Amino acid sequence: MKIKLSWQYFLAFMAFVFVAGQLHELAHLIAAYVVCGHPGTQVDFNLWTLCDGCNLQPDSWLPTVFGPVFSYLLIWAGYFMLCSSNKERWPVAFVLIMGNLAFARLFTASMGKGDETTVLKVLFTEQPLWLIKLSGFVLVSALTFPPLYMVYKRIANKRGFLITIVFCIAPLLIMMPYEFMLLGSVLKSGVLNQRWLLGVPALVYLHTGLMAVIVILFAKTLFQASAKSIT
Repeated sequence: MKIKLSWQYFLAFMAFVFVAGQLHELAHLIAAYVVCGHPGTQVDFNLWTLCDGCNLQPDSWLPTVFGPVFSYLLIWAGYFMLCSSNKERWPVAFVLIMGNLAFARLFTASMGKGDETTVLKVLFTEQPLWLIKLSGFVLVSALTFPPLYMVYKRIANKRGFLITIVFCIAPLLIMMPYEFMLLGSVLKSGVLNQRWLLGVPALVYLHTGLMAVIVILFAKTLFQASAKSIT
């Protein structure tokens, strides 16, 4: 496939990243509601907590699992699309893998952090911390490297490796100042911080809705890029 790089494509891609990121958080919160019987709280755009007392339940670690499960389902759906001979699906697969930040999950695990490592810490409390972090990194590597490598193999653009690296790193460089810092500061200042469904602030829902509109408006650009085969 050949990714048609343009400002419209980058805009739609980042909008998809924000939508997928919030769906990841909602997966956590829905699972928290099922386990605890009460919604948790989304503190900002990438942090959530359980309701009071839920952490005392033996299965309170389960909501932490469901965010990554949601993301990995989409990432691996993209992987199998890229493995298929239906090239028309490859642009969609690219967005599913890169837009769900497969590289970010790997990078976070390499630092001994992330949902996956957090769950391992709960399940294997008697094991050395270094072993748990290493296990988390190995697990996430196994779940993210094949899809990322398949993306690289399927890109027909010149300097395909560079494009793969850019789409791995650029979303993180944009999200940090825009979503985590700017919008996070707006939320902390009290603007649209009323809790709506599942304990999610109004600002988060409104922002996600706006990003979803952008994805829809530029869907043709985002999902129907040239699917030229690699020869």
